Amino acid sequence: MTKLQRVLLFFLLFGTMLIFGLIENIKGVSYPLIKAEFNASWEQQGFMVSMLSMSYVGFSIIAGIFLGHFGIKPSFLFGFAALSTGLFSVFFMPSFFAASASLFMVFAGFGFFEVGINALASRVFTAKAALLMNMLHAFYGIGAIIGPKAAGLLANNDGFGWRYIYLLALPLALVLFIPAIFTKFPESHRSLRQKAAAAGKVLAKRKNFFDALQDPLVWLMSITLGLAVVIEMSSANWGGLYFQDVYGLDPRTSGAAFLSAFFMSFTVSRLTCGILVERIGYMRSLMGVAFIILAIFVTGFCLGAKGIYILPALGFFIALLWPTIMALAIGCFGEDAPVYSSAMIAIGGALNAGVQFLVGITNRSFGPAWGYRSSLGYTVLLICALIILSRKVKAKMGKPAAG
Repeated sequence: MTKLQRVLLFFLLFGTMLIFGLIENIKGVSYPLIKAEFNASWEQQGFMVSMLSMSYVGFSIIAGIFLGHFGIKPSFLFGFAALSTGLFSVFFMPSFFAASASLFMVFAGFGFFEVGINALASRVFTAKAALLMNMLHAFYGIGAIIGPKAAGLLANNDGFGWRYIYLLALPLALVLFIPAIFTKFPESHRSLRQKAAAAGKVLAKRKNFFDALQDPLVWLMSITLGLAVVIEMSSANWGGLYFQDVYGLDPRTSGAAFLSAFFMSFTVSRLTCGILVERIGYMRSLMGVAFIILAIFVTGFCLGAKGIYILPALGFFIALLWPTIMALAIGCFGEDAPVYSSAMIAIGGALNAGVQFLVGITNRSFGPAWGYRSSLGYTVLLICALIILSRKVKAKMGKPAAG
C-alpha cells in the first residue's frame, strides 16, 4: 500500500464516519417535522422508526455477506449509492410512507457503512488499532453534535424545511462518494485468488460470513459488543424519559443538557483516550471501564434526581467499549477480521434491538423508573461476558490480550 493510497483511505474512513454521524442524527429534528407535515399518527411514526431500524440491522447482515463475496470497495460504493439515492429522492416524496421509503434507502446505506467502515479500518489500522479506532469513532460523535444543530438552523429558516435538511446533506456524501470510486482499496481475497491462480499458485480460501457464524469466539465477541451497544444506547434512548417520568424534569432543558453532556464526554473520550488503552491493554481496559460504568450507574441511581449531574459521565467510559472490542477482533482474527467483524456488528445490532424492546416492556411492566435502571443488569452481564472473553482470547492468542 503506497503512502498516497493510505492517506486517501484515511480520508475516506474519517470523512465517512463524520457524515455518518451527522446525517443519522438529524433525525431528532426531521422526524417531528415529517410527522407534522403529513399529519401522521403515533402508530405510523412508530412503524417508520421500527422499519428504519430493521433496515439498518438487515442491511448490516446483507453487507457482511456482500463484503465476503465482493470485497470492501464494492460494499463502500453500494453504501454511498444507497445513501445518495435516499437523500435526493426524499425531497420529492409526496406522502408519509413514500418519504419513509426514501429514508429506508438512507438507512440501508448506514448498514453498509457500519460494516464497510470497520472492515476497511481492520485492513488499514495495522498498528495502534485501539488508538485509531477510538479516533475514528470520535468523528461519528463530532458529526452527531454538528448534525442536529445544523438541522435546527435550517428548519428554523422560513425558506427551508425538513426536506432541505436531507437534500443539503447530499453534497457532503458526494464529496466522499466520488473519490471513493477512484481510490484503490485493499484487494479482496477473490482478486488475490485469481492472481494466484494465474501464477499457478493456490491461495488458501478466506473465511466468509457464514464461516464466521460457526466460530464460537465470534458469537462471544458479538454478545459482548451487543451488550456494549445496549449500555451506550440506554442513556440516549431512555435517560431523558427517566428523568422526565420519574422526577418531572423538563426534557427540553434538563433532558437536552443531560444528552449534550453525555455525548460531549463521549466524543472527548474517543479523541483522547485511545493511546491510554494501547498502554493499558485491550482486555484490561475493557474490564476496568465496565466496572467504572457499573459504579457510575449505582451512584447516579442512588442520588435520585441529582443523578442527572453524575450519569452524563458514563459517556466518557462507554465511548471506549465499541472501538476497543473491534480492535481486539482485529488482533484475534487477523486477515479474516473484515468479514468476522461484519458478523459481530450484525449479531450485536440484532441483540441491541431486542434488548431495547425489552427495556420498553420493563418500563411498562414495572414502572418508568426501571427501564433505564435495568442498565445495571446489562452492565453486570457485560462484565461476565468480558471475563469469559478474556479466557477465550488468551487461549486463542496464547498470551494476554494486551493490545
